[in-house]
Amino acid sequence: MVFNHSVKVPTQYKVASKILQKYEEEGASMRSMIYEQKHARINRLCGLITKILQQKPTLDAVIQRSEIMEKEQRLNPFLCKILVAELLIGCGKLNGNSKPVQTVLSYEKKLRKLYKKETEGKEEIVSAPAEELQLPRYIRINTLKVKAREILEILSMEEGWRQLPAAASYTEYLETVQNLQNREFIEDFHVVNLFAFPPNSRRYWATHRLVEDASVVLQNKSSCLAPLLLAPSRKSRVFDMCAAPGLKTIQMAEMMKNKGVIYAAENHDRRYSTLQQFASNSGSTIVQPLFMDSLAVFDNDVPGTEYILLDPSCSGSGVLQQIQTRERTEYDKDRIERLSRLQLKLLCHAMKNFPAVKRIVYSTCSMNIQENEMVVQQALKQFKNFRIKCPLEQLRGEWRNFGSPEVKRIGKNCIYAVPEIDGTTGFFIAVLERKEAR
Repeated sequence: MVFNHSVKVPTQYKVASKILQKYEEEGASMRSMIYEQKHARINRLCGLITKILQQKPTLDAVIQRSEIMEKEQRLNPFLCKILVAELLIGCGKLNGNSKPVQTVLSYEKKLRKLYKKETEGKEEIVSAPAEELQLPRYIRINTLKVKAREILEILSMEEGWRQLPAAASYTEYLETVQNLQNREFIEDFHVVNLFAFPPNSRRYWATHRLVEDASVVLQNKSSCLAPLLLAPSRKSRVFDMCAAPGLKTIQMAEMMKNKGVIYAAENHDRRYSTLQQFASNSGSTIVQPLFMDSLAVFDNDVPGTEYILLDPSCSGSGVLQQIQTRERTEYDKDRIERLSRLQLKLLCHAMKNFPAVKRIVYSTCSMNIQENEMVVQQALKQFKNFRIKCPLEQLRGEWRNFGSPEVKRIGKNCIYAVPEIDGTTGFFIAVLERKEAR
């Protein structure tokens, strides 16, 4: 077979292979890597990488037994896994005529035969592609730069959008969001200045001028809930422990009316640059980026901190897929154990070293109890001067999904955002408050 070496590998495959490599080799956050991509199709990335993680042992066995990597030593192993997965458990075909694509296709018959043999007699892992779960496109108006009414006038008078009446209940809101028609949008039931648009508007907003100049921010509802529940007051002092890329940071600056100070820590150089740039473009004057590991930040670095937002690296299972289709491999379990140890260390650091702090919000985009309720439970056992607070009041008294009842006194006071129910990416949030001195 003659290959055309000048044909480039499709961008989607290259991006997915780099994300998979960083995830496996460096333990990098899947959520952050996927949502840093500006040009790749996010839903496709989520869906394909999710399936690879679900069927990792099977795919590894098929690739090994096919001997493709032994015979094609110039083929990148992570790109190979992406291409094989797309062929066997993805869309069933490969695009383009690049050498890596054509190389994998030359093994197609053997790969399919091995996959069939490997999965015979095993319970099928069913994972709905991300495209089947059509989530709304959320945009949040950046009131640091523009008044909300100005954006709404642009949408309605210049661009032909129709704002639907505000929902009277969360049930009504969810029904409306599920049935948004073209050119319809509605303000979120819980988060002020956050609006839900139809799923098919994602491309419309991707390159919109209002996004480019930071007048509006593309931010999922689940991401907006942590700042909402932290509720920093005007002129307060906030420490955002894992701040990049800065969406929650800037949302808090808006809530504080650009009064006070927000210390925003990030220790990864590229993500720190992103945080700096976003903070600068947003119109905020109170964000102070810190190029530091949060575990090295103490009270003298962020004096008088009253509120702490901790949204640490996690497995990203809430972003990657629907909760009921999650299937763990031994690889996943090992990584989750490592992550939960780090998460607990960070939360304990927040509870121990900032004497003026009165409220901490701990959040992840994971659906795993080990990263969520169990981390909170262990931290509260160590620091009995904090208590967990049910956030229902701040959610207008209406929410659907709470934590596991298996974790006593913790589960019922935590919330989950569940994609299939709440119409946003998966998320976990717990609110911790310092007990008043007696």
